[in-house]
Amino acid sequence: MLQKRKAAFEAVQPLFKAAEASADRAAADAATCIAEMLRVREEAGLPMSAGTDMLDKLVVALNHNVTARKSFIEAHAMTPALVKEIGLERAFGDIHPCPRTRPSAELTVVPPQAIAA
Repeated sequence: MLQKRKAAFEAVQPLFKAAEASADRAAADAATCIAEMLRVREEAGLPMSAGTDMLDKLVVALNHNVTARKSFIEAHAMTPALVKEIGLERAFGDIHPCPRTRPSAELTVVPPQAIAA
């Protein structure tokens, strides 16, 4: 039973990571597209009103992409609870199945001698 649960988790994990990366890329691509539209409009000597409706839609799409990205971050943060819920905390031992989505507040103090070496 534990092996099936772990196999199920491992089947979904790379798909989740891929979807998470896609959300990131989609937001970046939309932002790049918006910036390029603004740049080439000016270069082409078009009036500021050219493509306004399309630009508005792209900004809405970018906002949706950023919202989706936030949802992936929130879902990712739920991984430890899911691992515990399905009884896999011992299957992973000390190794967390996912990298941290936010930097930790932990600091490591390094003695000055180590830096000088």
